[in-house]
Amino acid sequence: MKKCGYLALIPFLVASLYCKKDKNIEREGIINFVVGTVTIIDKDTKSAAKVGDVVKQGMKIETGSKSFVDIYFDDNAVKVLENSIVEIRELEINLTENSEKTRFHVQQGKIFSKVAKKLAKNDQFLVSSPTATAGVRGTEFLVIEDRGTGVVATLKGKVEVKNEASPEKGSVVVPENKEVVVEKDKEMAVRDLSAENKKLMENIMKNFQDMKKEIRERFEKKREEIQKAVEDQRKRNLESVEKQKKTDMENVERQKAMDKANVDKLKVISDKTSTDAEEGVQKQQQESQEKLEGVKPTIKKFKSTIE
Repeated sequence: MKKCGYLALIPFLVASLYCKKDKNIEREGIINFVVGTVTIIDKDTKSAAKVGDVVKQGMKIETGSKSFVDIYFDDNAVKVLENSIVEIRELEINLTENSEKTRFHVQQGKIFSKVAKKLAKNDQFLVSSPTATAGVRGTEFLVIEDRGTGVVATLKGKVEVKNEASPEKGSVVVPENKEVVVEKDKEMAVRDLSAENKKLMENIMKNFQDMKKEIRERFEKKREEIQKAVEDQRKRNLESVEKQKKTDMENVERQKAMDKANVDKLKVISDKTSTDAEEGVQKQQQESQEKLEGVKPTIKKFKSTIE
Protein backbone atom coordinates (compact mmCIF):
# COMPACT_ATOMS: atom_id res chain seq x y z
CA MET A 1 0.00 0.00 0.00
CA LYS A 2 2.83 2.42 0.81
CA LYS A 3 4.41 1.78 -2.57
CA CYS A 4 1.31 3.11 -4.29
CA GLY A 5 1.43 6.12 -1.99
CA TYR A 6 4.86 7.37 -2.97
CA LEU A 7 4.32 6.71 -6.67
CA ALA A 8 1.09 8.70 -6.59
CA LEU A 9 3.00 11.55 -4.97
CA ILE A 10 4.97 12.41 -8.13
CA PRO A 11 2.21 13.70 -10.45
CA PHE A 12 0.69 15.67 -7.57
CA LEU A 13 3.94 17.49 -6.84
CA VAL A 14 4.66 18.18 -10.51
CA ALA A 15 1.11 19.45 -11.06
CA SER A 16 1.43 21.73 -8.04
CA LEU A 17 4.68 23.07 -9.41
CA TYR A 18 3.14 23.92 -12.75
CA CYS A 19 0.29 25.71 -10.99
CA LYS A 20 2.79 27.79 -9.04
CA LYS A 21 4.77 28.79 -12.10
CA ASP A 22 1.73 30.53 -13.60
CA LYS A 23 2.97 34.12 -13.66
CA ASN A 24 1.90 37.10 -15.77
CA ILE A 25 3.99 40.06 -16.84
CA GLU A 26 2.19 43.39 -17.03
CA ARG A 27 2.50 45.45 -20.19
CA GLU A 28 2.21 49.22 -20.51
CA GLY A 29 0.64 51.75 -22.82
CA ILE A 30 2.03 55.24 -23.42
CA ILE A 31 0.04 58.38 -24.18
CA ASN A 32 1.14 59.74 -27.55
CA PHE A 33 -1.27 62.66 -28.07
CA VAL A 34 -3.76 64.59 -25.90
CA VAL A 35 -6.37 67.22 -26.70
CA GLY A 36 -8.59 68.92 -24.12
CA THR A 37 -9.36 67.52 -20.68
CA VAL A 38 -8.20 63.94 -20.19
CA THR A 39 -7.89 62.36 -16.74
CA ILE A 40 -6.06 59.19 -15.70
CA ILE A 41 -7.74 57.48 -12.74
CA ASP A 42 -5.55 55.04 -10.82
CA LYS A 43 -7.58 53.64 -7.91
CA ASP A 44 -8.37 56.77 -5.87
CA THR A 45 -5.79 58.98 -7.58
CA LYS A 46 -6.63 61.30 -10.47
CA SER A 47 -4.14 63.13 -12.65
CA ALA A 48 -4.26 65.13 -15.85
CA ALA A 49 -2.97 63.05 -18.76
CA LYS A 50 0.02 64.28 -20.72
CA VAL A 51 2.17 62.96 -23.53
CA GLY A 52 4.58 60.29 -22.28
CA ASP A 53 2.41 59.16 -19.36
CA VAL A 54 2.26 55.41 -18.79
CA VAL A 55 -1.10 53.66 -18.49
CA LYS A 56 -1.45 50.21 -16.94
CA GLN A 57 -3.92 47.48 -16.20
CA GLY A 58 -6.60 48.68 -13.76
CA MET A 59 -6.45 52.34 -14.74
CA LYS A 60 -9.34 54.35 -16.20
CA ILE A 61 -9.24 57.04 -18.86
CA GLU A 62 -11.87 59.80 -18.66
CA THR A 63 -12.29 62.45 -21.34
CA GLY A 64 -14.25 65.69 -21.26
CA SER A 65 -16.13 67.58 -23.93
CA LYS A 66 -14.17 68.10 -27.18
CA SER A 67 -11.33 66.02 -25.74
CA PHE A 68 -9.55 62.83 -26.82
CA VAL A 69 -6.38 60.87 -26.22
CA ASP A 70 -4.23 58.53 -28.33
CA ILE A 71 -2.60 55.66 -26.47
CA TYR A 72 -0.10 53.28 -28.03
CA PHE A 73 0.44 49.71 -26.90
CA ASP A 74 3.49 48.91 -28.97
CA ASP A 75 2.22 48.79 -32.58
CA ASN A 76 -1.46 48.76 -31.61
CA ALA A 77 -3.24 51.95 -30.60
CA VAL A 78 -6.58 53.25 -29.31
CA LYS A 79 -8.23 56.65 -29.38
CA VAL A 80 -10.61 57.44 -26.53
CA LEU A 81 -13.06 60.03 -27.83
CA GLU A 82 -14.90 62.81 -25.98
CA ASN A 83 -17.18 62.28 -22.99
CA SER A 84 -15.94 58.74 -22.44
CA ILE A 85 -14.87 56.55 -19.54
CA VAL A 86 -12.72 53.57 -20.49
CA GLU A 87 -11.13 51.07 -18.10
CA ILE A 88 -8.02 49.07 -18.98
CA ARG A 89 -9.07 45.69 -17.61
CA GLU A 90 -6.34 43.51 -19.03
CA LEU A 91 -2.89 44.38 -20.31
CA GLU A 92 -0.41 41.58 -19.76
CA ILE A 93 1.63 38.70 -21.10
CA ASN A 94 0.40 35.29 -19.96
CA LEU A 95 3.46 33.05 -19.61
CA THR A 96 1.39 29.89 -19.30
CA GLU A 97 -0.30 30.44 -22.66
CA ASN A 98 2.62 32.39 -24.16
CA SER A 99 0.19 35.09 -25.20
CA GLU A 100 -0.67 38.80 -24.96
CA LYS A 101 -3.99 39.78 -23.38
CA THR A 102 -5.58 43.19 -23.98
CA ARG A 103 -9.05 44.23 -22.84
CA PHE A 104 -10.73 47.62 -22.57
CA HIS A 105 -14.14 48.23 -21.02
CA VAL A 106 -16.21 51.22 -22.21
CA GLN A 107 -18.47 52.35 -19.39
CA GLN A 108 -19.77 55.10 -21.62
CA GLY A 109 -18.67 56.93 -24.75
CA LYS A 110 -16.56 55.85 -27.72
CA ILE A 111 -13.25 54.14 -28.33
CA PHE A 112 -11.57 53.48 -31.66
CA SER A 113 -9.05 50.64 -31.91
CA LYS A 114 -6.31 50.19 -34.50
CA VAL A 115 -4.97 46.65 -34.20
CA ALA A 116 -1.99 46.82 -36.56
CA LYS A 117 0.11 44.10 -34.96
CA LYS A 118 -0.84 40.61 -36.14
CA LEU A 119 -2.06 38.64 -33.17
CA ALA A 120 -0.65 35.19 -32.47
CA LYS A 121 -2.82 32.11 -31.91
CA ASN A 122 -3.51 32.67 -28.21
CA ASP A 123 -3.36 36.48 -28.25
CA GLN A 124 -6.51 38.38 -27.35
CA PHE A 125 -7.68 41.93 -28.05
CA LEU A 126 -11.14 42.70 -26.67
CA VAL A 127 -13.24 45.81 -26.22
CA SER A 128 -16.31 45.32 -24.02
CA SER A 129 -19.16 47.45 -22.73
CA PRO A 130 -22.25 46.75 -20.61
CA THR A 131 -24.06 45.67 -23.80
CA ALA A 132 -21.42 44.18 -26.11
CA THR A 133 -17.98 42.59 -26.40
CA ALA A 134 -15.94 42.93 -29.61
CA GLY A 135 -13.08 40.51 -30.24
CA VAL A 136 -10.61 40.94 -33.10
CA ARG A 137 -7.47 39.48 -34.62
CA GLY A 138 -6.34 42.54 -36.61
CA THR A 139 -8.59 45.37 -37.67
CA GLU A 140 -9.82 48.95 -37.24
CA PHE A 141 -13.13 49.34 -35.43
CA LEU A 142 -15.26 51.59 -33.25
CA VAL A 143 -17.20 50.67 -30.08
CA ILE A 144 -19.91 53.01 -28.78
CA GLU A 145 -21.82 52.69 -25.50
CA ASP A 146 -24.74 55.08 -25.02
CA ARG A 147 -27.15 54.47 -22.13
CA GLY A 148 -27.79 50.80 -22.74
CA THR A 149 -27.32 50.79 -26.50
CA GLY A 150 -24.08 49.51 -28.00
CA VAL A 151 -22.76 49.93 -31.53
CA VAL A 152 -19.79 48.10 -33.05
CA ALA A 153 -18.65 49.43 -36.43
CA THR A 154 -15.85 47.94 -38.55
CA LEU A 155 -13.74 50.00 -40.94
CA LYS A 156 -11.28 47.25 -41.81
CA GLY A 157 -11.08 43.53 -41.05
CA LYS A 158 -13.62 41.53 -39.07
CA VAL A 159 -14.98 41.79 -35.54
CA GLU A 160 -16.89 39.14 -33.59
CA VAL A 161 -19.56 40.77 -31.43
CA LYS A 162 -21.30 39.16 -28.45
CA ASN A 163 -24.46 40.48 -26.81
CA GLU A 164 -23.53 40.97 -23.15
CA ALA A 165 -26.92 42.42 -22.24
CA SER A 166 -28.69 39.27 -23.53
CA PRO A 167 -26.11 36.46 -23.83
CA GLU A 168 -28.75 34.06 -25.20
CA LYS A 169 -28.77 36.14 -28.40
CA GLY A 170 -25.33 34.74 -29.23
CA SER A 171 -22.80 36.52 -31.45
CA VAL A 172 -22.40 37.90 -34.97
CA VAL A 173 -19.43 38.70 -37.19
CA VAL A 174 -19.22 42.30 -38.38
CA PRO A 175 -17.11 42.53 -41.55
CA GLU A 176 -15.51 45.56 -43.21
CA ASN A 177 -17.81 48.57 -43.77
CA LYS A 178 -20.56 47.04 -41.61
CA GLU A 179 -21.92 47.70 -38.14
CA VAL A 180 -24.31 46.20 -35.61
CA VAL A 181 -26.53 47.70 -32.91
CA VAL A 182 -26.61 45.73 -29.64
CA GLU A 183 -29.48 46.09 -27.18
CA LYS A 184 -30.98 44.00 -24.40
CA ASP A 185 -33.59 41.43 -25.52
CA LYS A 186 -33.13 42.30 -29.20
CA GLU A 187 -31.67 40.27 -32.05
CA MET A 188 -28.45 41.59 -33.57
CA ALA A 189 -28.70 42.45 -37.26
CA VAL A 190 -25.57 43.42 -39.19
CA ARG A 191 -26.18 46.41 -41.45
CA ASP A 192 -24.24 48.75 -43.73
CA LEU A 193 -21.87 51.14 -42.00
CA SER A 194 -23.59 54.47 -41.37
CA ALA A 195 -22.18 57.51 -43.14
CA GLU A 196 -21.59 59.20 -39.77
CA ASN A 197 -19.54 56.36 -38.30
CA LYS A 198 -17.64 55.81 -41.54
CA LYS A 199 -16.62 59.46 -41.71
CA LEU A 200 -15.65 59.47 -38.02
CA MET A 201 -13.36 56.46 -38.39
CA GLU A 202 -11.79 57.67 -41.61
CA ASN A 203 -11.00 61.02 -39.96
CA ILE A 204 -9.51 59.24 -36.96
CA MET A 205 -7.24 57.15 -39.19
CA LYS A 206 -6.23 60.23 -41.19
CA ASN A 207 -5.35 62.18 -38.05
CA PHE A 208 -3.81 59.39 -36.00
CA GLN A 209 -0.50 60.78 -34.85
CA ASP A 210 2.59 58.74 -35.62
CA MET A 211 4.29 57.35 -32.57
CA LYS A 212 6.77 59.90 -31.30
CA LYS A 213 10.43 58.93 -31.50
CA GLU A 214 11.06 59.01 -27.76
CA ILE A 215 7.94 56.89 -27.14
CA ARG A 216 9.02 54.33 -29.74
CA GLU A 217 12.43 54.15 -28.07
CA ARG A 218 10.73 53.53 -24.73
CA PHE A 219 8.69 50.73 -26.30
CA GLU A 220 11.83 49.18 -27.74
CA LYS A 221 13.51 49.28 -24.36
CA LYS A 222 10.40 47.91 -22.65
CA ARG A 223 10.13 45.12 -25.23
CA GLU A 224 13.71 44.06 -24.46
CA GLU A 225 12.97 44.10 -20.73
CA ILE A 226 9.85 41.99 -21.21
CA GLN A 227 11.68 39.49 -23.42
CA LYS A 228 14.41 39.17 -20.80
CA ALA A 229 11.81 38.75 -18.04
CA VAL A 230 10.03 36.05 -20.05
CA GLU A 231 13.27 34.16 -20.69
CA ASP A 232 14.36 34.49 -17.06
CA GLN A 233 10.98 33.21 -15.87
CA ARG A 234 11.09 30.26 -18.26
CA LYS A 235 14.60 29.44 -17.07
CA ARG A 236 13.45 29.58 -13.43
CA ASN A 237 10.47 27.37 -14.27
CA LEU A 238 12.73 24.79 -15.92
CA GLU A 239 15.16 24.83 -13.00
CA SER A 240 12.25 24.45 -10.57
CA VAL A 241 10.89 21.49 -12.51
CA GLU A 242 14.29 19.77 -12.57
CA LYS A 243 14.80 20.46 -8.88
CA GLN A 244 11.35 19.11 -8.06
CA LYS A 245 11.98 15.99 -10.16
CA LYS A 246 15.19 15.36 -8.23
CA THR A 247 13.40 15.88 -4.90
CA ASP A 248 10.59 13.55 -5.98
CA MET A 249 13.03 10.80 -6.95
CA GLU A 250 14.89 11.20 -3.67
CA ASN A 251 11.56 10.90 -1.83
CA VAL A 252 10.74 7.77 -3.84
CA GLU A 253 14.09 6.16 -3.04
CA ARG A 254 13.77 7.14 0.61
CA GLN A 255 10.30 5.62 0.76
CA LYS A 256 11.55 2.45 -0.94
CA ALA A 257 14.30 2.11 1.66
CA MET A 258 11.79 2.64 4.48
CA ASP A 259 9.44 0.06 2.98
CA LYS A 260 12.29 -2.46 2.65
CA ALA A 261 13.39 -1.84 6.23
CA ASN A 262 9.82 -2.34 7.42
CA VAL A 263 9.49 -5.54 5.40
CA ASP A 264 12.79 -6.87 6.82
CA LYS A 265 11.70 -5.95 10.31
CA LEU A 266 8.37 -7.72 9.86
CA LYS A 267 10.20 -10.76 8.51
CA VAL A 268 12.49 -10.88 11.56
CA ILE A 269 9.49 -10.54 13.86
CA SER A 270 7.67 -13.23 11.93
CA ASP A 271 10.65 -15.60 12.03
CA LYS A 272 11.15 -15.02 15.75
CA THR A 273 7.46 -15.56 16.40
CA SER A 274 7.54 -18.82 14.47
CA THR A 275 10.66 -19.99 16.35
CA ASP A 276 9.19 -19.08 19.72
CA ALA A 277 5.96 -20.84 18.85
CA GLU A 278 7.82 -23.96 17.75
CA GLU A 279 9.95 -23.97 20.89
CA GLY A 280 6.80 -23.50 22.97
CA VAL A 281 5.15 -26.51 21.37
CA GLN A 282 8.25 -28.62 21.89
CA LYS A 283 8.44 -27.55 25.53
CA GLN A 284 4.78 -28.39 26.09
CA GLN A 285 5.29 -31.80 24.50
CA GLN A 286 8.31 -32.44 26.69
CA GLU A 287 6.46 -31.41 29.84
CA SER A 288 3.55 -33.67 28.91
CA GLN A 289 5.92 -36.59 28.35
CA GLU A 290 7.58 -36.03 31.69
CA LYS A 291 4.23 -35.98 33.43
CA LEU A 292 3.25 -39.25 31.78
CA GLU A 293 6.48 -40.90 32.83
CA GLY A 294 6.01 -39.71 36.39
CA VAL A 295 2.69 -41.46 36.74
CA LYS A 296 3.50 -45.19 37.29
CA PRO A 297 0.71 -47.69 37.96
CA THR A 298 0.83 -49.46 41.45
CA ILE A 299 -0.44 -53.01 41.59
CA LYS A 300 -1.17 -54.36 45.08
CA LYS A 301 -0.44 -58.04 45.73
CA PHE A 302 -3.13 -59.67 47.76
CA LYS A 303 -1.93 -62.21 50.30
CA SER A 304 -3.91 -65.40 50.15
CA THR A 305 -5.80 -66.29 53.35
CA ILE A 306 -6.37 -69.85 52.31
CA GLU A 307 -4.03 -72.35 54.02
